[in-house]
Amino acid sequence: MRITEHIAGSRMSGLQIRTVIIAIGLVVLDGYDVSLVSFAAPYIEQDFGVSKTALGLVLSGALIGMLVGSILVAPLADRIGRRNMGVLATATIAVGMFIGPFASAELGTGLLVVSRIVTGVGIGALVSVIGVILAEYTGRRVYALVMAIYAAAINIGGFLGSLIVGPMLGTFGWQFGWWIGFVLSALAAVATFFLLPESLAWLAEGRRADSLERLNALLAKMRQPALTTLPETEDQAIKETGAIRAIAGGPLLWQTLLMIVSYVAFMVSFYFMTTWAPTTVAGAAQNPALAPQLVVSFSLGGILGNILFGFIGNRVNVRLLTPVFLVFATAALSFFGLNGPAMPGAWWALFVASFFVSTGTAGFYAVVPTLYPTLARSTGYGIVIGMGRFGGIMAPILGGVAFDAGWGMGLAFTVFALPMLVAAAGLLILHFGLKRSSRRPTAADQLIAQH
Repeated sequence: MRITEHIAGSRMSGLQIRTVIIAIGLVVLDGYDVSLVSFAAPYIEQDFGVSKTALGLVLSGALIGMLVGSILVAPLADRIGRRNMGVLATATIAVGMFIGPFASAELGTGLLVVSRIVTGVGIGALVSVIGVILAEYTGRRVYALVMAIYAAAINIGGFLGSLIVGPMLGTFGWQFGWWIGFVLSALAAVATFFLLPESLAWLAEGRRADSLERLNALLAKMRQPALTTLPETEDQAIKETGAIRAIAGGPLLWQTLLMIVSYVAFMVSFYFMTTWAPTTVAGAAQNPALAPQLVVSFSLGGILGNILFGFIGNRVNVRLLTPVFLVFATAALSFFGLNGPAMPGAWWALFVASFFVSTGTAGFYAVVPTLYPTLARSTGYGIVIGMGRFGGIMAPILGGVAFDAGWGMGLAFTVFALPMLVAAAGLLILHFGLKRSSRRPTAADQLIAQH
């Protein structure tokens, strides 16, 4: 039995609970960083005097960085350690936040886009490794709930930022949000270094000379017996062939490709909602102060939706539960657009839409890490989540083009809601495909047989 499977079946210790709390706290920070531009966008548009298409490029900046961070940076965690990657990622976020306030109308939005890209690189790397560490330290009985809270943490960060920082932007300027992000990210880098433990599975693979000593120290804190040698692993073939090659062959290939397509489709809808819903309502009312209120709306809806999803997910297979929520999400997001920008109707319509839409994040976060063996987990998870960012990058830009072309809210939000049906179909195909292949040799078994 793998060490992570033994831990998953045991009662959660204080160290595990602390790890879960720290990891979720880091994702709350990510939620603030991601949503910041959503409630700051009306102030940026007003200050810089740019079109919605140009504003869409700013909105997409973090997503471009998240793509790079997830695909190119996060896989390094399988070599240097997932805790070390967490420190590097939070420090990168701090650097990106520091750059932003130096942008100005005279210099144009270029520096602001650079700020968002650098920040996104850190976020992409951090989300990938945090998801893996959570999967390893969380007990099986509460796994679905913890992963749902993990997904809801993004909404919690957006909620706290829009509720506390959002109203201050009118007085202190949009730059104030970036300075808050810089301070919080710098503190998070320090906290990650001192408080976040290393991945158990990574240590068990013996990447360092002191892996056994460090692993036993963690096991002692979890009231688990010490090991005399590192546990045997079925991932030896992956050590020899590399994680990328393992993912590119056998059943992992079709699973990875299917999840990439599904997550890209979901990200199109999710980021169209999060980036354009507040800006569209605020623009229609010519009142930038409405944007933070709308961020509060979709943040609260996402938090409650993810918590409910987590409770149900402890009893129902998440691969089946997520498509059901995504079908409701498609209808709810379309209704938000058809309902129009009038307040308070828009506030409640977005709340309901986010209640269902945001659960898709929890679903993918819970499903994807479980598809990969230990030494390929950060790589596989990072590739799927990273490639999905293509959908997030396209959504703000295509949305800006659509609105500049004269699309109304009803048409735009209905069209951009439809990709969630593709995501739902992909998860169902994965579920039934895995059921059919459950009695076949695993990917790791096949790799071992080849070597």
